[in-house]
Amino acid sequence: MAVSRFMKTFFIGPGLLLIFSSALAAEGIKPDLETAVKLALEQNLELKAKREELGIAEGRLIRANLFLQSNPELESEVGNFRVTQGEPEFGKSQTNYGFSLSQEFEIGGQPTYRRQAAQRNIEKAKLGIGDLERILRFRITEIFLKLLNLQAKVRQAEQVVSLRSRLYEASKTRLALGDIPEVQLILSEFELNKAKSDLISFQREYEELLSRLKSELALEKDQGLELIGEPSRPPLRASLDELLKTALEERPDLAAFDQERKIAEAEGLLTRADRVPNIKLGAFYNREKQEGGFIAGGRLSIALPFFDRKQAELREALARKRIAHIHYLDAHQSIEKAVRGAYEKFRLSERDLSLYPEGAMKRFDESMELYQRAYQERQIDLSEAILFLNQVIEARLKFIDTLTNYSLSLAELKLQAGIE
Repeated sequence: MAVSRFMKTFFIGPGLLLIFSSALAAEGIKPDLETAVKLALEQNLELKAKREELGIAEGRLIRANLFLQSNPELESEVGNFRVTQGEPEFGKSQTNYGFSLSQEFEIGGQPTYRRQAAQRNIEKAKLGIGDLERILRFRITEIFLKLLNLQAKVRQAEQVVSLRSRLYEASKTRLALGDIPEVQLILSEFELNKAKSDLISFQREYEELLSRLKSELALEKDQGLELIGEPSRPPLRASLDELLKTALEERPDLAAFDQERKIAEAEGLLTRADRVPNIKLGAFYNREKQEGGFIAGGRLSIALPFFDRKQAELREALARKRIAHIHYLDAHQSIEKAVRGAYEKFRLSERDLSLYPEGAMKRFDESMELYQRAYQERQIDLSEAILFLNQVIEARLKFIDTLTNYSLSLAELKLQAGIE
């Protein structure tokens, strides 16, 4: 669809999955976002288990496609007949035997409705897999974007540690020259230690989140994983109406609820068909040795629905049908609300990001270097340098978070609209 072309990707990067031999497997992989999502769809254990559920639905279809739902019944009987009067057989025992073969047949059209219900159950299972794939894509995207956010913060924290170190060294030089009091050196050392502590905090958060991503990708804990890519700001050219239309047409969870309605309808028809009693046809053969002959014939049996006419089953089928319809309507309304909410959230993040022009990060870096040199050249004092650096650091962190929030809100909008 047109919307899919507008929102195809978050990143512009290599996009290639590095394939390693077993000897190089320990060195890890370097995926971008697209590759990480692809890897998750192939290896995620939760998704693998969900795909196995399709076998349950396929088993039900195999059962529904059987020529007959019940096996033929073979019965045999052997009896001992003892002669109690008459000559010359008086007191002797005679053995009589016989057997019969019967088969039950459905005559109410049950096989057709049973196959319909089983086939729709297959479709529902496939849609359930598709919905989990949709959710998994978002989970991987969310973790990946947050990791890139932390990567940027780690790089900034390393840069800040470098700047604070130079500021501290400059303070020692100026103290030796008698240009500043000792308290300013202490303050400079305090700021340096604080920058180092911030760096450690960002690194710890990154490792914790990286462990989550490895679990989603079913990777070994000791396997290396280095992310490739930078957050970007792709525009959204799809309107809200287009997104709503796409969601209602493409969301697999809504389609699954629709299939549930159809399953309930088919099962209701099957229950109605079961009101027609099955017939059982059979043939028998009995050998009566004492008479020197045999009896052969056919048998027809049918249950008489005097008491049980499937009243309870019909009521249950009607309730299931109504419940399935209510669930479908509820999902329809929930999806509309979710798409509208995600769209508004995205527009707010878009407005927030518009406050930062292109090249904002470069300007932040240039400003920090400028004030660093100004302090070293004695053009400003330590308090001015620290105040300005803290303001720039705060602004840079806000920009990194704003860019990440934009990408996350776009990912959530794609999730709610059912766009891959």
